[in-house]
Amino acid sequence: MNATSQAVFISYASQDAEAAGRICGALRASGIEVWFDQSELRGGDVWDRKIRQQIRDCTVFIPIISEHTQQRAEGYFRLEWHLADQRSHLMGRNRTFIVPVVLDAVADKDADVPDSFLAVQWTRVPDEASLAAFAERVAQLQLSNTISSPQVSAATAAPQHLIESASQSPTAGSAIKPLPASAAPVKSRRLRAGWLRMIQLSIPALLLVIAALMLIPPWREKEHARNVLLPEIQDMTARMFRSNRQIFDKAMKAERYLPNDPTLTKLLPSIANTVSIETEPAGAEVFWKDYDTPTIDWRSAGITPLKNVKVPRDYLRLEVRKSGYQTIELAVPMFSLRISPIKEHLQMDPLGKLPENMVRVPRSTTDIQIVGLEKYGPRDVPEFLIDRFEVTNKEFKAFVDAGGYTNAAYWTVPIRDGSKVIPLNAALARFTDRTNRPGPATWEAGSYPDGAENQPVTGVSWYEAAAYASFVHKQLPTVFHWAAVADTSRSEFLLPLSNFSHKSPSAVGSLAGFSTFGVYDLAGNAREWTFTQSGDSDQRFILGGGWTDPSYAFNDSFTQPALNRGESNGFRCIKQFAERSASNALRQSISMDFRDYSKEKPVDDTTFATFSRQFIYDKTPLGATIEKTIENEAWKAELVSIDAGYNNERLVIYVFRPKSYAAPLQPIVFFPGSNGIHESTFDPTFINGRLDFIIKSGRALIYPVYKGTYERQDDLKSELQDTSVRYKDHVTMWVKEYSRAIDYLETRKDMQADKVAYLGWSWGGFMGGIIPAVEKRIRAVVLNVGGMEMEKALPEADQINYLPRVTQPVLMLNGTYDMYFPVESSQKPMFRLLGTSQGQKKMLVYPSGHLVPSTEFIKETLAWFDAYLGPAR
Repeated sequence: MNATSQAVFISYASQDAEAAGRICGALRASGIEVWFDQSELRGGDVWDRKIRQQIRDCTVFIPIISEHTQQRAEGYFRLEWHLADQRSHLMGRNRTFIVPVVLDAVADKDADVPDSFLAVQWTRVPDEASLAAFAERVAQLQLSNTISSPQVSAATAAPQHLIESASQSPTAGSAIKPLPASAAPVKSRRLRAGWLRMIQLSIPALLLVIAALMLIPPWREKEHARNVLLPEIQDMTARMFRSNRQIFDKAMKAERYLPNDPTLTKLLPSIANTVSIETEPAGAEVFWKDYDTPTIDWRSAGITPLKNVKVPRDYLRLEVRKSGYQTIELAVPMFSLRISPIKEHLQMDPLGKLPENMVRVPRSTTDIQIVGLEKYGPRDVPEFLIDRFEVTNKEFKAFVDAGGYTNAAYWTVPIRDGSKVIPLNAALARFTDRTNRPGPATWEAGSYPDGAENQPVTGVSWYEAAAYASFVHKQLPTVFHWAAVADTSRSEFLLPLSNFSHKSPSAVGSLAGFSTFGVYDLAGNAREWTFTQSGDSDQRFILGGGWTDPSYAFNDSFTQPALNRGESNGFRCIKQFAERSASNALRQSISMDFRDYSKEKPVDDTTFATFSRQFIYDKTPLGATIEKTIENEAWKAELVSIDAGYNNERLVIYVFRPKSYAAPLQPIVFFPGSNGIHESTFDPTFINGRLDFIIKSGRALIYPVYKGTYERQDDLKSELQDTSVRYKDHVTMWVKEYSRAIDYLETRKDMQADKVAYLGWSWGGFMGGIIPAVEKRIRAVVLNVGGMEMEKALPEADQINYLPRVTQPVLMLNGTYDMYFPVESSQKPMFRLLGTSQGQKKMLVYPSGHLVPSTEFIKETLAWFDAYLGPAR
């Protein structure tokens, strides 16, 4: 085919190849040039590039729609459809480019197709005669698409048969059957001339028809969006606690027809985010997919520089590709309480510039979201390179074969056993395999097991890992380098795709779990030695957990003696840029915070009674003032200020009530997450989609603005407990403020102040282990993703001393993969230490991270309040 710009492109699923061939034959019999990949692909053609070029050049695009395409959520034909859809957006309204053909009973309202396919009429060809007529119409349409006269547009030349057939309701009897091998040929020149004469005679009538067609589809699609898509989106967002491609697609389709719909406008921020990416050099194509569905097809977001392109508000995989350059893999954050648009500025490296299987990690300010090390963040980490994969057996064998165990140049760090330094020769004598040959403890006869060449090398000490790094002119990462890429805050996504099998190591990179910048297996497979020393001991941090560990090890800080050669001990390397080498601050030794709550004991009752006195305050007049009123269609809120009872400060309280209710209301007094510390202003609409279910249930939501949060920010920068007097004083103020809020509720006739409940979220879940121990007017407690911290506090502010004094009914809702409050070391100890009787405390753990599925959170919370406060009126 030489003149591809005059061709028709047929796109079809592989199962429809026979029917597509019949259509192709009929078109060619009518003198029409057709791009049909089975016959046009020849040796040497680059298939993907060729198809993209043909879709860019063709005059008519015919997608074949069938039950087969409906059943296939993935397929190359969907990329073809996407490319045609994108091209159609660049065309005028009167240009007919996409001509869908339906093979069977698929209805357009149910079809899984791009929006542009729904904006045009469809044709059905139930028999040979219809197929021949369709070919004639396409010939006319192709001709009209090349006519330059403004009086005869491609739209006015739309085949009348398409209009007629698309208006008919599809039935099983109209489905296409395999057609005869050939259709009756038609003389192309005579056919085109005849159709041109028909066009010239029929322009007025056709203009009226096309005008109607331009009005009917948008109206129909608008109704479909309002009556079908919007309810589906509402239902899906209510049931699912994060966005994904399915919800996103429906929302984008609905937005096209309902751009100003108030309901959709409110839902979109929880469904869609934007991504902006610049690359050096520009011109790279960006692709995305949901992180937790790694096998689905990639979608193109566009070419860099990319600005504000909508994507799901989810944890995503991105690939940034440019011919001649190393592909960049990214894992970009999903939603949080402080969601912000995704913005990246990326340096692309020519192929071969970086060492093999290393990736560039840009400079970052890194939070240390590893349990027990949080206090060391954030840290400035300069740009560096890191191995995509853990060091393999095959790679380590090269070190062994090169005499690495006998070359003192690689063993530069004094080897210690406890407090003693061991002579190098004596130490090297320890580093042998199972047959006393130099090598890892898991090897035999100086080599790894058969078939294990691509598994991570394990059974090595810290000193062996450091020696190998020196051999390849690299370094071991510090804890800070490791944390910069590990993405421990996304453990709920990584862990199901990682190796914590308790069976054996996996080949590196064989599982789909990767962290930021495409670094694989940081979670599980092999534990990974880091450079960082623990205190002044001979212990080094070894992170990520291995195949022998429980999955929560990924989030925990862990140290071992540097001589330890455990069967899952492995490592990976980094390479620092000479001009940006790690500062001493990153290479310093650090101490891990860890508390073994199975051994720690709370203070006795006499001591606790002394602690309790710090929360006593004078019951002075409240001086309550309603500062302003805010409302929407569902609730009304009052911003109330009262005297806080200390330092002449005013406590701000938001009182949310249903628009219509039967007084008095049960008040649910909320304690927020740490977002309150980091945000300078409280937005009342924050509760929508998060907490407004309390109001919808017929209760009041009470939201105090506690000391150090929102408009009352001070020098408090973290919610983590510590041993400072300042932290202890804040705990005292928070408890007093909660009590003063209840004092205020007791003055209102529209509140049932004898049926107060505590609801805490994250940080509020932690504080739920303190406040109810002091404030006994609380009747029921719900703690959403709460737990115990590894940091210590002064005894009079330490949560452990309060938990046994919490005696109200308590519901704990948690996630298996919570990176802040791990199940074994944090959640379970809290539940065990609660003073509540066994029959009145309940703990539910979901397969999620630091977030509980919304539907479960709502269902269990309301059931708990119904049980212990009584049903709302």
